[in-house]
Amino acid sequence: MKTYDRIMRAVRATPWAIQPEKFEAMLAFLELKIQGGSPTAETLAQIRAAADVSAARAQNVSSSSKGSVAVLPLYGLIMHRGNLMNDISGPSGTSTEQFTQQFRQAMNDPSVQAIVIDVDSPGGSVEGVDELAQEIYNGRKQKKITAISNCLCASAAYYLASQCSEVVVSPSSLTGSVGVYSVHEDDSKYLDNLGVKMTMIASSPTKVEGNSYEPLSDDARAHMQEMVDTFNMMFEKAVARGRGVTRDEVQKKFGQGRVFPAQQAVKLGLADSVGTLDDVLSKHGVTRGSASQARAASDIPAISASVVAAGSGDDDLECTCACSGCDDCDCDDCTVEDCSAEGCMCDSAMNAANVSKSHAAMRRQIEIASA
Repeated sequence: MKTYDRIMRAVRATPWAIQPEKFEAMLAFLELKIQGGSPTAETLAQIRAAADVSAARAQNVSSSSKGSVAVLPLYGLIMHRGNLMNDISGPSGTSTEQFTQQFRQAMNDPSVQAIVIDVDSPGGSVEGVDELAQEIYNGRKQKKITAISNCLCASAAYYLASQCSEVVVSPSSLTGSVGVYSVHEDDSKYLDNLGVKMTMIASSPTKVEGNSYEPLSDDARAHMQEMVDTFNMMFEKAVARGRGVTRDEVQKKFGQGRVFPAQQAVKLGLADSVGTLDDVLSKHGVTRGSASQARAASDIPAISASVVAAGSGDDDLECTCACSGCDDCDCDDCTVEDCSAEGCMCDSAMNAANVSKSHAAMRRQIEIASA
């Protein structure tokens, strides 16, 4: 359980651009793992079912005389190099690193005339988001890039969507949540009640400031606030740039952390129009069809909605135990007494990779054959 304890500390120390309820769910999950619990079979089944639905959403479309349209899914929890909490958001989370590669492939493909980013995300970590936002903003000088809130585009997800040529919101969507925050948990009183005293030995007091074993000092609080303010300033400046307004307008009109229904999002300037993904595609002269109606784009660079682990291949799936069984990703054979096999995620990670492969045609770039 030490692995999840370390993850919990890292999560708290990270500035987040995410809806608070999703963040609370993450903390609850990690607390469950720290205490030795595991998600129920029913919960895991629901996660896998949700992943299948997400994969199926990236469907092929039929006929166009205008070239091809790339539809890039931006689903689930947004992380930088990979979603370490696959159990929380399922294999439909988004890595900004992987998404950047997919976006560049679409931008560099001469057959792709337009890009549509299909968004359904509560946001996530701020790491890697500003860099991707800059790429999207630069890219719209070359190609039409449309973001569709379908049906949640919040925090870090809106950070990215706001950089597109246009933002369309589906009728039942929620959009916005501009803002950044972090969390400090003070466990000192709880530890005192247990008769436990933790002593931090560090090269300097600031090296361990903000730890959960003691109350938050004024200096540590000020530093955390400065970090949050810095990332929030970057967020607001990017939104102002993307939406063609001033940062002051973003602060006054864009909700300061609130999400808005479709019509209000358009009225406030967060979005340009209300419409569905089908509406957006129809503007490019294309329609969505069944897999049998459209050819699989096996020769097109993969546009995957899955985040299994850091990296892009099965070789990157690692267990937290060094025993021979776990090295082969077969934790059931583990004989190490303290092995965290239930937390290594080998089996579920491999399953997620297989799901990703089996849905390759639906998860790849949407291509329409030129007439």
